[in-house]
Amino acid sequence: MSRGSPILKLTQRENVVLGLIAEGFTDREIAEQLSFSISTARKHRENVLGKFQFRKSSQLVIQYFILNAEALKKTIPGTLPTLARFANVKF
Repeated sequence: MSRGSPILKLTQRENVVLGLIAEGFTDREIAEQLSFSISTARKHRENVLGKFQFRKSSQLVIQYFILNAEALKKTIPGTLPTLARFANVKF
């Protein structure tokens, strides 16, 4: 299986947690939002990281927007950014 394969099956709860991670929520905030413990939020994050074979949550954010391109269109008015728009940006 290749890294970040979109064929993976996430549970409904993992999809919700992935969306909250993409929105920048911490484990504590995810736990509060979904009414469960911080350790459960951490475990969901770890499970999603493991399924995609990722090591960092930032990779999950990128994967989320790859899988949910419509969500990205809703967050950016107008068109999607192109690489040319970021040519002079230092990361």
